[in-house]
Amino acid sequence: MFNPDAFVEALTLVFTFKTMMWLAIGVTVGVGVGAMPGLTAATGVALMLPLTFVMDTPSALGLLIGVYKGAVYGGSISAISFATPGTPEAAATVYDGYKLMRAGKGRKALLMALYASVTADFLSDVITILVAPMLAIVALSFGPSERFWLMLLAVTLLGALSGNHLAKGMLSAALGLFIGTIGTDPVGAVSRNTFGLWWLQDGIHLIPLVIGVFAMGRMIEEVAKLMRESGTTRMVGAAVSGLLSKTTEGLSLREYMSTWKEMLIGLGIGSFVGMLPGLGSTVGAFLSYSVAKQVSPEKKIGTGVIEGVAAAEAGNNATVGPTLVPLLAFGIPGSSTAALIGGALMLQGVTPGPRMFELFPEVIYSLFIILLVGNVFNLGIGRFFAFIYARLGELPRPLLIPLIMLMAVIGSYGFQQNPYDVVIMLAFGLIGFGMRIFGIPEAPMVITFLITPMAEGSIRRALLINQGDWLGALFHSPLAIGLFVSVIVLTFFAIKLQIGERISEMGAVKAEEAKEGKEAKEADTTED
Repeated sequence: MFNPDAFVEALTLVFTFKTMMWLAIGVTVGVGVGAMPGLTAATGVALMLPLTFVMDTPSALGLLIGVYKGAVYGGSISAISFATPGTPEAAATVYDGYKLMRAGKGRKALLMALYASVTADFLSDVITILVAPMLAIVALSFGPSERFWLMLLAVTLLGALSGNHLAKGMLSAALGLFIGTIGTDPVGAVSRNTFGLWWLQDGIHLIPLVIGVFAMGRMIEEVAKLMRESGTTRMVGAAVSGLLSKTTEGLSLREYMSTWKEMLIGLGIGSFVGMLPGLGSTVGAFLSYSVAKQVSPEKKIGTGVIEGVAAAEAGNNATVGPTLVPLLAFGIPGSSTAALIGGALMLQGVTPGPRMFELFPEVIYSLFIILLVGNVFNLGIGRFFAFIYARLGELPRPLLIPLIMLMAVIGSYGFQQNPYDVVIMLAFGLIGFGMRIFGIPEAPMVITFLITPMAEGSIRRALLINQGDWLGALFHSPLAIGLFVSVIVLTFFAIKLQIGERISEMGAVKAEEAKEGKEAKEADTTED
């Protein structure tokens, strides 16, 4: 239900110089992070997270949401300018964007990416504002049993949809579950999984974990790449630098309006994908691009047209707001970046979930307002500084990597002025690097780590209500049974799909081997 007093309070909290300043800084940093290949929105938000310790809640939300929005858009800049997506979600933008740049229409492509991003982002934020409160009302009727199964369903969905291998997704979720139990049992006050280390008695804190996985881990990966391909990034930047100065053709209003169908496709698909935990912006971008290409074959998407840029950018930016829907309505983050924003709220003393609408309505309204106003900053900063950001791709990685590593160390230590947090951060940096090597997605681990204490609390409350009866605690209501069945069905179909894909891959490999053998045999016969 709409709370006018809380809304007015939120307006006074958001529209202050301090909050607007942090929102502008967030977008500026975010676009820069997105434009630099190798960094992601999660990396940018993780690095900025320690700064929120000394901020009020609206300023913290402004900074982090600004970085999130800016980074998702910023990935398109290097994708168009250098054919090197700054973020994974901008990969689909390369197909048409870089061809436009090579044809001397780089400015047109950059403007199309910006306008499609902001349009889809704004409209998806409106969808978020409408949908989240309705789902929160439904979530308030859930008891501890239902909440436990809902969280387990979310973890199953994350494991099934993150990456391209069910076992790897589930392994990541299991790792997050294990990390979430490190520390002291909140009921029995006994140590769990501390390996005899006294400084793990308080458990693993979010800040060193996410900085390690998303920032330090990625930088270790970049160091490994540097050792393999010294100087490649610099040469690409230098080769394309001339194209940036030669492109002058802008984007007309008529051209922008002509892409309405592609932007609408991106908006619909991106918003839906964003609400499903585990899929993310990359899936939204590629799915939107593929559908737009099928729906409008006459526009020749993929050959270097603005419609291709519009579809891809609308698809990935439309996921930004909706990834917060599961976080706000159920307390379950929809993506790694949403998990970081949820962690920032917890550091501010605000627990994400349906009760947030009752206990902290001014925070909810502040978040909604910041989501909308952030698009204005994204438009202004992107419009006037896109070409400056495009040249960030020319920055040598040997200069950038030590700087980000230093920020990671400072941010981890600054959390509690505890040197052991730096040790934990470095350990998770190595874990994150190892996960990337073996293709294990990070999102299930981080999100499961966050929801493990909530799931444990829910099942313990359910056991208390049912006087220790496990069957009664787990299957307390028809809804709990329905959620349990959903977990089983989802797991079954995910396994079946994975087996089908593996059989298809093996069949394709055998067919290729048979073809090569036949060709070799024919060649031998010809020689004879």
